[in-house]
Amino acid sequence: MTGIAILLSYIEIPLAFFAPWLKLDFSLTPLLLLGLSVGPALLVVSVLVTNLVHILGGTTGGVGELANVIVGLSFLLPPTLMYRANRTRKAAVTGMAAGSLLMVVAGVLANRCILLPVFFGAGFEGALQGMGMTLDGYLWGAIAPFNLVKGVANAALAYLLYKRLSILLGRADHGFAAHGAVRG
Repeated sequence: MTGIAILLSYIEIPLAFFAPWLKLDFSLTPLLLLGLSVGPALLVVSVLVTNLVHILGGTTGGVGELANVIVGLSFLLPPTLMYRANRTRKAAVTGMAAGSLLMVVAGVLANRCILLPVFFGAGFEGALQGMGMTLDGYLWGAIAPFNLVKGVANAALAYLLYKRLSILLGRADHGFAAHGAVRG
């Protein structure tokens, strides 16, 4: 799943109506499937590995990847933890909705407090004004809706794929057990 997430992180769909550097990708989908299947510990490792590898081909000097770790974990952990506590479709969907909303909040806060100051320096508000944006306009008119779209799109795709994946994982578990293999 980590390998698939890495590949998908390079297939980016520009959403120019937000900001040209905000690009939708579906790398969170396999990570969500991983989290639902095996839990939060491996999920966190996979998110970090995916973003460390993406730095190699990225164009933001690691700032975009830092953003993706912050918003990615805020999106992925709620459904992973909720589903782990109660393995029902309702728990997964509730977690995905909560994760999508938390992703919006994390995206706004991370951009305001960390990402914009790191990327543009102390004069980040002036830099945004030079691009024709106010800070509030950027945070609430670009970052918030972008993260909502990204969260909902990745959640919807994971929702559609999870049942098939769970059937395959069940078969794999059965195969491991039938051959006396230890799975870990």
